[in-house]
Amino acid sequence: MCSYTTRLIQTWTHSMPGLVGHLSSHVCGRPTKQNEYHQRIIGGNDAAEHTIPWQAFINVGYSRGGGMIIADRWILTAAHMVVINGQVQTPEIYLGLADVPQILETPSLNATAVHVHRQYNNPNGLNYDHDIALIKLKDPVTFKAAIMPLCLPSKNDTYDTGMMGLVSGFGITDKGNYLRFLTNKLKYVHIPVVEQQRCSNSLRGTPRTKKPILTDNMFCAGTPEGGKDSCIGDDGSGFTLQSENGRFWAAGIVSWGFRCGQKGTYGFYTKVANYVDWINKIMQEN
Repeated sequence: MCSYTTRLIQTWTHSMPGLVGHLSSHVCGRPTKQNEYHQRIIGGNDAAEHTIPWQAFINVGYSRGGGMIIADRWILTAAHMVVINGQVQTPEIYLGLADVPQILETPSLNATAVHVHRQYNNPNGLNYDHDIALIKLKDPVTFKAAIMPLCLPSKNDTYDTGMMGLVSGFGITDKGNYLRFLTNKLKYVHIPVVEQQRCSNSLRGTPRTKKPILTDNMFCAGTPEGGKDSCIGDDGSGFTLQSENGRFWAAGIVSWGFRCGQKGTYGFYTKVANYVDWINKIMQEN
C-alpha cells in the first residue's frame, strides 16, 4: 500500500503539478517505514531512512534548525528560525536526507518567500507567542519515500495529556555524562504531551527577567524525570502526533525551553492547531 501511494504521488507530481498541494492531504503523514519506539534526541539513536520523510534541514547564517514539509512547495517552521535581529532571512533548505555531511554536499533548494506570522514580535527572546512561519519553495518537490508531506491538524485531532508524540531534529544530543555535541544524523524522541498547568509550574524557579511568556498558543512535552527532550538545533522541527487512522500530523513546532533534558524541565512547542486557518490562507493567497 505504501509503495503504491509513493508511486501514485510521483505520477501526480509530474503530470499535474498544480494539483499536488491539494492532493498532498491524501498521502500526508504516511512514512513507508517507522522507527522503533524507545529512542531519544538527547542520547538517542539515529532515525532510520525514510521514517521521518517530512523533515527539513534549515540553515540561516550560522544557525541550524528544522522544518516540516506540508505541501509540495511549502515548509512549516518556527518564526525565530528565520527572523534574525528583527529581519526576515531567506534560509537554505534541504530535504530527503538524514546525514548532515551528505546534506551539505548537495545544493540547497531555493525559497521565493518567507511568511512570518504578523503578530510574532520577540526582540528580547522572551516572547515566543505566534512562533510560526511558512517558507515557499521556488519549485515543487517530487514526493517519494524520502520526501513526503506531514498532515495539518484536523478538527478531530486533540492534544490530550499523556499522548505520545514524536519529535525529530538535527540538534544537540549527548553521549552520557552530560557530554553533548551537535549531531550529524537525524534523531528523534517519543515524549508525552504535558498538562498546561504543569508546564506553567515548571517555570516557577526561572527569574522573571529570563522567563518567556507562556500562552495558549503553546504546549509543552517531556517527562518529569528528564532524559528525553528536543534541544538547540532542533528549533523549527516538528512535534507530531498520530491520529486513530495512523496518520502523523503536525501538532507542534520546536520553539523554546530551558536546560534540555534535565529533571523537571520540558520543551515548549507552538500549537499548530491554532494556526491552521492562517496556514491555509497564506498557502492559498501565495
